[in-house]
Amino acid sequence: MRPALRYFLLLLGPVAFLHGAPFPPAAAPAPAPEIAAGHSTFGPHPHIESIAGDLPIVLTAPHGGSLRPAALATRTEGVTTADLNSLDLARAVADEFFARTGHHVALVASHLHRSKLDPNRELKEAAQGDATAERAWHEFHASVRAALAAAVTRHDFAFLVDLHGHSHPVARLELGYALDAKQLNRPDAALDASELITLSTLGDLHARLAPAVSPAALLRGPRSLGDLLTTRGLRATPSPQEPQPGPEPFFSGGYIVRTYAAAADTPKVDGLQIETHRVGLRDTAENRARFAQITAESLTIFLHERYGYDFPVKK
Repeated sequence: MRPALRYFLLLLGPVAFLHGAPFPPAAAPAPAPEIAAGHSTFGPHPHIESIAGDLPIVLTAPHGGSLRPAALATRTEGVTTADLNSLDLARAVADEFFARTGHHVALVASHLHRSKLDPNRELKEAAQGDATAERAWHEFHASVRAALAAAVTRHDFAFLVDLHGHSHPVARLELGYALDAKQLNRPDAALDASELITLSTLGDLHARLAPAVSPAALLRGPRSLGDLLTTRGLRATPSPQEPQPGPEPFFSGGYIVRTYAAAADTPKVDGLQIETHRVGLRDTAENRARFAQITAESLTIFLHERYGYDFPVKK
């Protein structure tokens, strides 16, 4: 080939490539490495912790943090007090499940004090305009969504347990299924006749079990979670023993469980908010361990009987 022709073809090559010749296939991006169950990770800032799990339970602890960075604005609206020892309580439950099974529940926790961020509220009230707090809020909820999605992929369902602390005058667990006291104070027949169960955090589970299990039975009947907790020594409402909250203050479940367990666009995710009293339950390591043991045992039975899920047994 004459030198002039070779030079012409070399110049033409890139033009021809751009005008019709296919690009070579791009290499597929490497998949993100799977985080090992039990491994703790933080985002860009040490505010939100996510512990990966391989069991179907996802724990959240939004109000147990203690960090008060001066760089973050202090919230001036809404509740700003922390749920004392609620993060320690969540860790105790996670540790109890590992001791029983050799496997891990997922745990997502905020280490920011509630005066700086409230992940259990929508973004505007949660961060109140602070950009760093907003990023932490998004990170918290992205971690919750990822943990729930991983559980659904692995087990075909996920069960969310959002742990809190209350200071109400009655020392009992308040089980929040996104139904308020007025709704739960209805008699069983009225509760069963309504469509309230479809709006609750057990709506997907009830759809699995109906018509064999009525809404009232699932929420507060024999073998309900409230029954399992109460018969093991943790007073709870709703339960057969206290089916209705009555006139006393009662937390029905906040943003987290309403967004992920009660929403129609989160299929295969159920759960509840558990509000815990402090004295005799959250106040000492011994009491937290007792709560964790009873809660883990109750959830193990509940998920076996309602989902047919058998937890592994640690060898």
